[in-house]
Amino acid sequence: METNSYKSLEDVRYNIDLIDKVIIQLISERSFFVNEAARFKKNEQEVEAPHRVEEVIGKIRHVAVSKKLNPNIAEKVYRAMIGVFIEQEKEAINR
Repeated sequence: METNSYKSLEDVRYNIDLIDKVIIQLISERSFFVNEAARFKKNEQEVEAPHRVEEVIGKIRHVAVSKKLNPNIAEKVYRAMIGVFIEQEKEAINR
């Protein structure tokens, strides 16, 4: 990714739209595995697993730095995503 290599806002937005499609595909795949993980959990405490959340956040922060992304942005995005997936898992185990 080169700075100033795009000639218009439309070019930039086109690329953002392409990236968004990939992100959604990856979130969909992650959702599948979250559902798989829920099959092995017996209660909401196992779903919430704060130690696992912090482990994931720590790993994500390191990956973010290695990819030149502000780790605070990565952490906020992941905390939001993990929160939604925790709710999804709770619903799955309570069915």
